[in-house]
Amino acid sequence: MKASIITLAYMFMLYSTSFAQDKCLDKYFLAQIQDIETDNQSLQDYEVSLKWQNLDALNGTTFNCNVVLANLAVDPENNITRWQDARLASIGDFREEPENTVSLPALDGFEYESFTADFLQEDFFDDIAPELRDLAKWLVSDAMQMQGLAVYVMDSLRFGQEFMPVLLEDYEIEFQNWVSFSSRYQELTWSAITKHNDEVCAVIKFESEYNPVSADTPAMSFKGRSLYYGEMWVSLQDKQLEYAIMFEDVIMKLESDAFPGGQLIDLQREIVFDKSR
Repeated sequence: MKASIITLAYMFMLYSTSFAQDKCLDKYFLAQIQDIETDNQSLQDYEVSLKWQNLDALNGTTFNCNVVLANLAVDPENNITRWQDARLASIGDFREEPENTVSLPALDGFEYESFTADFLQEDFFDDIAPELRDLAKWLVSDAMQMQGLAVYVMDSLRFGQEFMPVLLEDYEIEFQNWVSFSSRYQELTWSAITKHNDEVCAVIKFESEYNPVSADTPAMSFKGRSLYYGEMWVSLQDKQLEYAIMFEDVIMKLESDAFPGGQLIDLQREIVFDKSR
């Protein structure tokens, strides 16, 4: 009899604890994002990793695989973003840790307005060496996307409900003398909560499955499609981006000096933004 009472007490304790945890979680799941005050003063520092590889789209042969590591500082009060300590390395695949990185001093101190459309113009990158401009355009546009989404869509999100921003439906993005990208749509879902940097965060999944992409420059021309997906972890305390990861897959027919007859390429990219404590 005593054992049964102890067992019942233990089960009641477990139930009470579980019930209390559920109630604690509910305050986050039911949070009204627009009522959370945004931290627009604190400097946000991120460790950034960008990996990319070019594969033969039919047989998977790797033509090259690289990684860039860098630090990104975002000053929301002054609307300034700055890149520092950029380093490049060749790797065998995305699972390999880079060794013997080479510094990219041309990117160190590269500073600009955090939210501006000027990055679509060629003269935005005048201070970057020509051989690094494609890389700089990737880094800048990815940072713009992650920061922009965290700022502009958070107030529209409700837990478990899909959201498709009208702005990103059939939207044309054209870089001067580089790439044209047609955004068909983007779907975002606040799917879970997690904890990062001691802050409770909304896990926001995003995806876009088919977006035409093309380029026609003296150095290369291609036509293909991009799909991408990933997650953003946004603080439910101050609405700052704490972590983001995006994967992109581009299938394209490429013509260049290396492939004068044309080559079907699978370009894969993985970029991570991890906010420092």
